Amino acid sequence: MSAGATRVRRFVDVAATDEGANWAFRIALVIGAAVVLLASRNQWFIRDDWAMVITRNSVRDTLGWKQWLFAAQDGHWLTVTVLIYRAIQNVFGLGSYVPFLLPALLAHVASVILVRVLLRRVGVSAWTTTLVCTVLLVFGAGWENIVFAVQVSYNLSLLAFLAQVVLVDHDGPVDRRDVLAAGLAVVGVMSSGFAPIFIAGITMLLMLRKRWWALAIAVVPQGLVYAWWYIFWESGSASAVPPGKKSLIPEFVAQGLGSTFRSLVTLPGVAGIALLGAVGVTLWRGSGWRAQSLLLALWATAGAMLVGIGFERVGLGVASAGSSRYQYMTAMLVAPALAVGIDQLVRLSAAARWAGRLILVCAVVVNTGWLVNFGADFSARARAEQRTFELIAGSGLIDQADPNRVPEPYSPDVTVRWLPWLVEQGAIAPRVPANQAEITQVRVALGLQP
Repeated sequence: MSAGATRVRRFVDVAATDEGANWAFRIALVIGAAVVLLASRNQWFIRDDWAMVITRNSVRDTLGWKQWLFAAQDGHWLTVTVLIYRAIQNVFGLGSYVPFLLPALLAHVASVILVRVLLRRVGVSAWTTTLVCTVLLVFGAGWENIVFAVQVSYNLSLLAFLAQVVLVDHDGPVDRRDVLAAGLAVVGVMSSGFAPIFIAGITMLLMLRKRWWALAIAVVPQGLVYAWWYIFWESGSASAVPPGKKSLIPEFVAQGLGSTFRSLVTLPGVAGIALLGAVGVTLWRGSGWRAQSLLLALWATAGAMLVGIGFERVGLGVASAGSSRYQYMTAMLVAPALAVGIDQLVRLSAAARWAGRLILVCAVVVNTGWLVNFGADFSARARAEQRTFELIAGSGLIDQADPNRVPEPYSPDVTVRWLPWLVEQGAIAPRVPANQAEITQVRVALGLQP
């Protein structure tokens, strides 16, 4: 055997080890970060971002700090999100979107790392762990939670839940890990509307483990905090979602799970098998009670989440269960069961497990493409809105328009009255319309006669 062949063989032998898989994950983190930065490099404020930087601050000035911090938005408690946006706005202004996006990106990467911890705890092999987590890292099907800054609300709640699961997943009496987990859970409760779902998930895990005192510490603080907010702030909020048929909720759940597994494995015809396999290994007792109880709790959390979302959102159509933000949340919760299922293919043969891993490699490539493309489409839409605002600001026609006019319906929080303020904040730079098409665009946006 030649020296070159010997070196290649030695490299392959090292790469096949657990340490090789660990190094592969470190490399994936670097490359994945580059992909995420590529997908998010040209993003700008859009839609609910404006609710944080305009409407919430207006509420504080007119109704006071309590409404600013605690008023519900689409059923969500967003105190932590509001504070993050305000702090970044005070330090960096509105000249760049990057500081606002960074917390969502950090929470995303941290969630992937915590999922990796859970995969190892349920006995998933090092290489399958690396591949599954790489899919999650560049999970293009869940692009909203990666390139849309306001989704830090979802990401922080998910991160707090995963951290709580990791911390309370131990035997013995209550210790400081349980106390720390309870504190993190309260932060998660104050970040989005997923509190009841994640409370149910951690409750099931600790009940299955029969850690009763740990259960009290994990659930009571966040439960009381959420109950206070729900009674005094959420119960009076209105929802813009049309009512739907509750009989469609089972289909909504099935659509959510099916969409997520199709995105996790990407190859046609494989998603159903992967879903059945993930359910099967969860019900299988061969992995041991500790691993099985963890998988059961994560499945229960995913199911409860989709049922809860369906109850609130089924009026938007069953297909909305496959929305990017919901796929993202579901994928993080079911990934451990999927990974266990792929590893169990070794019972058929070693080649079968490697075939499963090859599917994950394909999923990495496909999801990377999705992330870059969906990110580009979203940034193009946001930048088109920015250009419209800038043309209006430089047109000299603002005084002729209704100050409450919404120039871009996709971002209803931005009315004509706010455009001079956005100029002052450095978010937009006035741009004089250069031709008749741009003048017509401005007049239509302002509701004036073309």
